[in-house]
Amino acid sequence: MNSYEFHLNTLKGSRLSVPAKEEADKMWIDLIPCPQQGHQQLRRQWLGVRLPSSGADGLSAIGGAVASMKSMGYIVDEAESLMESGLEALKKEDWKELRVITSEIFRCLREAREDEGHKYSKFVKIETWEGYCREVKGWIPCRTISEKEYIRKTRAGWYGQMIGGTAGSQLEGYHYDEISRHILEFRDYLQTPSVYNDDITYEIAFLEAYKKRGRNITSMDIAHEWLSLIPMAMSAEGIAMGNLKQGIYPPESGRQGNYYREWIGAQMRGAICGMLAPADPFEAARLAWLDGQISHANNGIIGEVFSALLVSLAYVEQDIKEVLEKTVTMLPEKSEYYSVITNTMDICRRSGDWRAAWEICLEELKEYTWVHAYPNAAAEVVAIWFGNNDFEQMLEIICLEGHDADCTAAQLLTAAAVITGIEAVAPKWTDPVSGELDTYLYGREKIRIEDLTEETTGAYFKFQNMEK
Repeated sequence: MNSYEFHLNTLKGSRLSVPAKEEADKMWIDLIPCPQQGHQQLRRQWLGVRLPSSGADGLSAIGGAVASMKSMGYIVDEAESLMESGLEALKKEDWKELRVITSEIFRCLREAREDEGHKYSKFVKIETWEGYCREVKGWIPCRTISEKEYIRKTRAGWYGQMIGGTAGSQLEGYHYDEISRHILEFRDYLQTPSVYNDDITYEIAFLEAYKKRGRNITSMDIAHEWLSLIPMAMSAEGIAMGNLKQGIYPPESGRQGNYYREWIGAQMRGAICGMLAPADPFEAARLAWLDGQISHANNGIIGEVFSALLVSLAYVEQDIKEVLEKTVTMLPEKSEYYSVITNTMDICRRSGDWRAAWEICLEELKEYTWVHAYPNAAAEVVAIWFGNNDFEQMLEIICLEGHDADCTAAQLLTAAAVITGIEAVAPKWTDPVSGELDTYLYGREKIRIEDLTEETTGAYFKFQNMEK
């Protein structure tokens, strides 16, 4: 369509009809944003929102952005100095002042300089899939799996993910110290659980793209499904979605103005990549990179690769600790993410139990927000190490560790269930998620696990012989 003609036709299509004063005034009022909505949005930026399934206080987007940039080696002194005055303005409900301070903080972050002496600069920054491959010493070869086993294990994996996400959501956003003051065991859901699941939205979008394109899938294909299916997004995904709507596509959509690009958002959605590349770690990692770079960068994407590798290898391994150890060999050794994973494994080796190990991890990783990839990856390692290859024991540990427990439990227990089989999971965990799950996806507000299993396996069989 000729854009000049489009606008000219619009102009010529308007028919003269001047409204009366009352109607004109109403039209103006309808156009003006409600002040209360703006104030509420600012409050949420500073204080977060209460998490629906756990009741925990949410995370400040402002404080999180500053902390995230600091952990990535940027000098944020000016932004930190503005936070106190921002909180004071919020307390006084001085919205005019708060809007200015909020803008100033983001300006400071946008203009922040890198601290060359920061530990972050000592690690290799990986920006492309090719760069990732150059840093990996070798890939564990692809192995075969029967159709019957693939279907059985994939079904178990989806159940594991839904159980983990549902159980973990009841303790997400809490610190381990608070949880341990009240709960010493986690042997059943704390309340009749809500089966609303927000994290799965991105995996469904990936699956929809894969159903159409198979191994020819691109980041743009996945991004288009985000735009088609997902009505809202937060933190890194929220920034990426805004970029996509402005025509800024991967990998820039995950980098531009994205202060949250190394948080858990990519790590929480890698399981689907492993399920569509069973026993094929190279392909699982490649798919995870394509998906991760929509909203994340560097260590944030490596987090998704980590999740994908765990699930992919689970299809042909019998012990999840062995899965972890093999996964580590396919992470880039010079990355900070690798350092966090291997350091956590060392902590586990010298600790007597999971609580002792986790307390050390919490101290060493205290600079990172509770939705950062690092502490949550460490939580998974601890649960794997001390979980004795037992689904329920790993579930208990990962939930009692707190932090972003629904994201960590969902990914970990996908891999665990693929290994143990759904038969090893007690009905008390499966029954509440055996029917339909609730999401906010356009057109897919209700999702059945059996349907997900059929869609996943159907897509895999359709494209499994496609040349890579």
